[in-house]
Amino acid sequence: MAAPSVTTNPLEPLTGDEIVAAVAAVREARDLGERVRFVSVELREPSKDALAGGRPPREAFLVVLTNRDGMTHEAVVSLDEGRLVDWRDVPGVHPAIHIDEFDDAGNAIVADPRFREALAKRGIEDPDMVMVDPWSIGCFEDGDRRLARGLAWLRADLEGDNGYSRPIGGLVGVVDLNTMEVVRIDDHGLLPVPSGEGGDYRPGALSPPRTDVRAYEITQPDGPSFTLDGHQLAWQGWTLDVGFTPREGLVLHRIAHAGRPVCHRASIAELVIPYGDPNPTVAFKNAFDIGEYGLGPLVNALQLGCDCLGEIRYLDAWVNDSRGGAVHLPNAICIHEEDTGILWKHFDYRSGRTDVARARRLVVSCIATVGNYEYGFYWYLGQDGGIGFEAKLTGVLHTAGVPEGDPGPHATEVAPGVAASVHQHFFCARLDMDVDGTRNTVVEIEALPEPRSAHNPDGHAFSTDRRVLDRESAARRSVHPPLARRWRVESSERRNRLGEPTAYELIPGEGIEPMALPDSEFRRRARFLDHHLWVTPFAPDERYPAGEYPNQSPGGDGLERWTKADRPLQDEDVVLWYTFGSHHVPRLEDWPVMPVVRCGFELRPVGFFDRNPALDVPPPAAHCHPD
Repeated sequence: MAAPSVTTNPLEPLTGDEIVAAVAAVREARDLGERVRFVSVELREPSKDALAGGRPPREAFLVVLTNRDGMTHEAVVSLDEGRLVDWRDVPGVHPAIHIDEFDDAGNAIVADPRFREALAKRGIEDPDMVMVDPWSIGCFEDGDRRLARGLAWLRADLEGDNGYSRPIGGLVGVVDLNTMEVVRIDDHGLLPVPSGEGGDYRPGALSPPRTDVRAYEITQPDGPSFTLDGHQLAWQGWTLDVGFTPREGLVLHRIAHAGRPVCHRASIAELVIPYGDPNPTVAFKNAFDIGEYGLGPLVNALQLGCDCLGEIRYLDAWVNDSRGGAVHLPNAICIHEEDTGILWKHFDYRSGRTDVARARRLVVSCIATVGNYEYGFYWYLGQDGGIGFEAKLTGVLHTAGVPEGDPGPHATEVAPGVAASVHQHFFCARLDMDVDGTRNTVVEIEALPEPRSAHNPDGHAFSTDRRVLDRESAARRSVHPPLARRWRVESSERRNRLGEPTAYELIPGEGIEPMALPDSEFRRRARFLDHHLWVTPFAPDERYPAGEYPNQSPGGDGLERWTKADRPLQDEDVVLWYTFGSHHVPRLEDWPVMPVVRCGFELRPVGFFDRNPALDVPPPAAHCHPD
């Protein structure tokens, strides 16, 4: 078969034509039959050496599930040659659940006579108004079947009504995803279906819109300060490639400042949400939104003035459906600048002179809707050389039916008979650092108070302690705010003007701890939550903190397994794995739609520059100092 036309940028995501060509090459080479699902089709990213050596081969990596035998396969297709170049079986694993399968599983549950009988017992006569959310099942079921559990709600209309305001309590369907057979219906007892009153968040549903919100406009008459060539982005000394995968969604490649590398690849490699409610209808709820589902197909089509404000540039994306077709995602990624207040300032009271520069940052973002929740992924680049990430959490609480007035101690009643369980959100960032090259060393930095002595008679002194994380066993670390703990990635090859290693420092965000017990089903599959920070030497097949296939995994994979080798880390090509998150005890203010909650981290230059790199930012147009 003919090879598709491909981009000259080796890190540009697959096009729709390339997805179709990759699937066709696999079908041509393998007798797959009809009962097959293409779980993911993505760019097989070239190695750093290959990128440095010119144009590397353009390849696609596919995960394929044959439903007839439940076998998972991995394939590599040469897009230059249009042929399959590698195929291997991966026994004993369950790949991610494609969004198409959720639709099929939900439809199967609603069509099941046992489920309809349970609906009738609850006075529900129109099954078409029932919505079902299938959930990954974890390891709560015995056997090797690929399963999902479906929870149900009742809608009042099909025009965007908040179905989560009417949970159908006590009712769960279990589906075999390979056969779409409903294995069983679990009924934990009848509960009245709530009325849904007060659950409609659509404009004007609960109160008229405010009338005192005046127009707010952001204009850049000369256009934005960044340039975008395909997926290659340049702004204020920064250069990078904007990537996209079906599993992680937004990815940043080859982040560099003034030609100096900082981070080869940055992504959010996992997002897990454990719930803490033992209510039998929802006790199984914990989700690996990236590893079990994949964020790519779930990203929103962003709209100017709604999701992004200002002088915007968008990038489209392409993903595969489970039958191997290409799906176009318009406006999947938003790129724009934001004013963030003062960048630096000083008032010299002796002369009366004020000098100030205003800060702006470059924002690269996408938003994914995972069932009830929206997750915004925002990467920031600053004029001061800083890199930041912020997750924005919003959407609708995942609800369960409870006896009115009695949600129990593990949930909040947000409306009569409607409860939202306590839960947590953990994000794991994978940061393949290349600070001035691939030879780096990670150092833990802490502030230590000094005891009183002849050198510290007043007890005010404190110093900075450095601890080299020389092996993987030493690099499993947790945040410690009292000592201002952070982690510095130092170059082994370059020094600043004072002779110190150039470096970037990871500044932790909110360091929440998992509430699930260490021997729980969830924690066994998410051992990366045992520490906030892990450091590993780069390995191309170590991509995700819970392993390649966390769906129904018994655990033991990913960071837990890799770091048992206790590999050396000094002067190595290092990868930081940093976990942060949000502890969510639902509030009445989170209903019927949740205001944004934020969490994240920073990468801050430390001696990477010889002085403030933002001295050349021009003052505001209205000068703040006398002529």
